[in-house]
Formats: sequence, C-alpha cells, structure tokens
Amino acid sequence: MISILEESKKSRRMGFLGKNKKIIIGGLILIIVGYAGYSYFRGNKTQTVQTAPKEWIVKQDDLQIAIEADGKVVAEDGVELSFSVSGDNLEVEDVFVKEGDKVKKGDKIATVKTETLEFNLRNAYSSYQSSLADYNNTMSGATEEEKQNALDKISSYEISLEQGKINLENTKQSAENSIYNAEQAVKDAKENLDDNQDELTSESVKDAYKILVDTIKSINISLESILPDSDDILGIDHKSVNDNFEENLGAKDITTLSHANNSYIQAKNKKEELEPIAVSLDRYSDYKDTEAAAVIATETLNIFEDHLYDMRTMLESTITSTNLSQTSLDALKSTINSNRTTINTKISVLADDIDDIQDAKDALDDYVQDYEDALRDLENAKKNAERDIANSESSLKSKELSLEQAKRDYNDLIAPLTDAELASARSKLTSASINLEKANLELDKATIISPIDGEVAMLNYKKGDIIVDNSSSDPVAVIINNDTLFIEVNIEEADINKISVGQKAYATFDALNDLKFEGEISFISLTSETSNSGIVTYLVRIIITNTGEAKIREGMTAFVDFIIAEANNVLSIPVAAVRNIEGNPSTTLENGEIKKVTTGFTDGKNVEVINGLNAGDKIIY
Repeated sequence: MISILEESKKSRRMGFLGKNKKIIIGGLILIIVGYAGYSYFRGNKTQTVQTAPKEWIVKQDDLQIAIEADGKVVAEDGVELSFSVSGDNLEVEDVFVKEGDKVKKGDKIATVKTETLEFNLRNAYSSYQSSLADYNNTMSGATEEEKQNALDKISSYEISLEQGKINLENTKQSAENSIYNAEQAVKDAKENLDDNQDELTSESVKDAYKILVDTIKSINISLESILPDSDDILGIDHKSVNDNFEENLGAKDITTLSHANNSYIQAKNKKEELEPIAVSLDRYSDYKDTEAAAVIATETLNIFEDHLYDMRTMLESTITSTNLSQTSLDALKSTINSNRTTINTKISVLADDIDDIQDAKDALDDYVQDYEDALRDLENAKKNAERDIANSESSLKSKELSLEQAKRDYNDLIAPLTDAELASARSKLTSASINLEKANLELDKATIISPIDGEVAMLNYKKGDIIVDNSSSDPVAVIINNDTLFIEVNIEEADINKISVGQKAYATFDALNDLKFEGEISFISLTSETSNSGIVTYLVRIIITNTGEAKIREGMTAFVDFIIAEANNVLSIPVAAVRNIEGNPSTTLENGEIKKVTTGFTDGKNVEVINGLNAGDKIIY
C-alpha cells in the first residue's frame, strides 16, 4: 500500500513542502485524525450537506505511519553495535559471540541485565490492567460503591464546612493574640530603648563580645588537629612519617612541595602566636583586647587557608606508586579538603561575630527606630487581623461552593454517560496500551541483535562488565561486512526518540526511478550536531538489504521512510467509513445493512478491521 506520507513524497522534495515537511505532515495527520474522530463519534446526527455515497471494496492492505528524511548512500566496512536501552551503569549479563565469529542477521550479540526494564514492563502492564478496569467500569456506569463514595464526599464537605466555621472563630482569636503580641513588642522596644543608651551599658554589645571570645577560643582548639594532618603528609616535625611516599609528593611540580613546606612553617608560627592570647581571654576581657585577639585570629585563619590551599595544590601534583595508591592519595586529599572546609567555616563565623559587634553598636542608634517600627507593626497587626478574618470568611464561602459542587458531581455520577466521556475512556485505554507496547520495546532493546551477516571484528565488553556511560562508551561490538550499503541521514531532535536500532525503513532513489528498497536502522548517534541555523540533528544509518541487481552507488541521494508503526496484510477500510452507532463502531454495506466492526491500527486515512467484514465486501460511506 502507498501510505499518505508516500503519496506526498515527491511534492515534499521540492519547494516549500520540502523545507517544512514536519509541519505539513503533522498538520495533514491532525486534519485526517480530527476528521476521523468526528466521523467516528458523530453517531446518528443528521448531516446538513447531502452527498453521493462513496463505495469501497474491503481488501487486504498494509497500513503504515512513517517519518521521512533524505540522505546519502555510503559504503561502510562494518557496523558498530551498542545498547539502545536508556540508562547508565548497565551491567552486561551475557555475550553470545567471540571475536572472529561469523554471525547472521538476527543473531544475538549481547544482552544487559533487565531487572529495571522488567519492573517497568510490569508497571506498564499493571497500568494497562488498571486502565482496562477503569474503561470497563466507565462503560458499565457508576457502581453502588462509587455512588456511596460520592455521598460520603458530600458528607465530608459538610464536615469541612463546619470546620470552616470553627476556623473563622479561631482566626478571630488569633487576630486578637497578634494584636496583643504587637502591643507587647511596643512595650519591649521601649524597654530596649531605655536599656541601651551607650556601648558600655548595652547588654547586646556585651553579649556580642562574649560570643566573639568564645569563637576565638573555639578557633584555637580547632587548629590543634589541622597542622598534624599536614605534617603526616609533609614530615616536617615528624620526619619519618612519610618516608614511604615522600618522593611522590609534588612530583609533577616540585615547587608545590616547597610552597606547602613554607606555608606550614608560617601557619605553625602564627598558631603559636595566637594560642597564649586566646587562652588569656575570658568573657569579661576588655573590648580592645578582644578586638586585637580577633585580628590575630583572622590572620591565623587566613594563613592556615593559604597553607591548606598549597597542600591541595601539592597533592594534585603528587603521583601514585606501589607505596602510595590512588585510594591513599584520595584519602589525603579528602583530609585536606575537610580541614579547608573547617577553616573556611571558622573564617565565616569569626567575620560574622565581628560584624555582630558592629551591628550591636550600630543598633544603639536604632532603638528609637525600633520603637517606632514596633508602633507601626501594631498598626499592621490590626490591619492583618482584618485581612485574615476576611480570608477565613472567603474560605468558608469556598467550602460552601465545594459542597454544592459535590452534590452536582453526585448527580452527574448517576446520569448516563455522554459521548465525550466515552471518547475520553477509550483514549485513556489506548494510551495505557501504547505505554505497555513501549515497555515491551524497551525490554527488547536490552539485547543487541546483529543487523547484518558478517564477522565479529571487535568486542569491547564481557559478561559482568559495567557500561558506565552508555551515551559515550565504546561500542559493544563491531561487525564487518564489506558488501553492506548504508544510507546516512540526519534526523531532527523532535523525531529521534520515535525510532530505534533494528526498526524497519524503506528507501527510494531518484536515480533508480523510485524503486523501493527495504532496510533497517543499524546505528543512531548518541551525540548531536547543530547547524548554523540552530537545528539539532542526530546521525542515523540504515542498512539496505534487498538491493538485488539495482546499481546503488555511494553518494546517491536517498529518500527514507522510517516505519514507526504498521499493520501488514490486514483488512482495511477508510476511517471516514466508520461511524458510532448505538455506542459501537459500525459501517454500512452496499445493500444498506449496518455492520458492527472491531477496528485496530490506523494510519490516519484507513483503519484495520479486525472482525465484522470480509475481503471483497462492498461498503458505502
């Protein structure tokens, strides 16, 4: 059969249609499907325009839906085969061939573990069964349980309405509490204003200095463990600790080791300067002494940060050996990184504490403003109370409307189904069926099948291997066949997920009088190319298998149909010939008799007839 897409192929190779084939094809299919849907569900409604009936003889036919593209013929020595199943960290479950083996088209090459895919298939099957049950329930009407649930929902909304009334009363009480709290805040702000006249008497300033003292002492304690970690690597104070790997340190850039050694000494000296100062501090120390200690603590932390940076740089230049494994080197880096995190945290905390002191001092000038703000907050609390009460009243009204809607829903539930509801039920069942088919297809992708006859030239994986990144890893296998011809085409990103390796395709050539050749997809690139105009495409290769005596040459332009769905050798009739009569798909025989039919696959123009008609029957529509 020549599909709708094939009928317009030659037109699309020229002019506007050639440049905008996806838009035109999509529009054409939407128009056809829209018309078919209208014809299917219009039932026995009277048409306002009378036309002469069309005749159709029921016959066996092939129905197809395809994506079209054009490309060039190339000669390849072999095919690279990878798993097209989605996901990373795929574990190879089995490899069925060895390098040098002869294989036939259709032979299994390798497979990956399919637990997740099988789980997805079970989920899809479960969803299909659920959708089927929902469809059957919809067709049979509301059950007594559903009616009771609807009544229970009404009762629930009645309870919710009563709760809304209670919430309104609670909101009013909460509003009163908010106003009371705002009044207390005004009182507290006035007391703070009275208690914070200068820095020496301000409790907030005193508290800020006490916190700073605690932070400086904490910093001094934290630094105790950091230098020993560095010395365990550098061996400055404990010289023999790194004898096994000392020659590895900074081997790629020996200056990094020198920097690390020098900054270690600087950090050690600065720590010794800070320690007695930090120990002498207490929470009642003079403000100036505390500030001076904070300066030294800041300098010490910065020197430690510089040292740990030097350590990290030196470790990046360190090489591994039998005495220093990669795991051990990574552990050293982790320790240094952890210490850097500690230092940076202390730097941040110390800076915040210093800022808090200044903030406390600055706040002395803000207490008047705080008092004025508290007065304004009191006014806002009163306004918010009015707003919250209004919102609660609005919510109460919404609950009343919800109760009314629940009552309407109950009435709709016990009413007969409409045509729209019937159509929706069928659509959901169809969607679940498609998802089940997709899950089956994804499971099939877990096994690599040779698309050609040839010889296994390379195997990159064995049983138990993990394919970490399926999108960029080496191919699982390379199969050589010097007699195989390919067509290379570029498929836009909007269509790339509609095709898969092993999928059937048909090719025609202007140079060969549009003879049609069968093939299948052997390769889909996992990386994209972007044109100057911003169009993203993926390289796809198609093997041409039935060339016969045709003289297909490298470089010829080919026009390819990728078959994304098909039903072959099935009885078919026009979509427009199917009508919904008394809830059943039906068509009209030549003698006027109405025949119920069961329909299946459609390409948008014609539809498969599973039963109800025989080949040779004449229908009118």
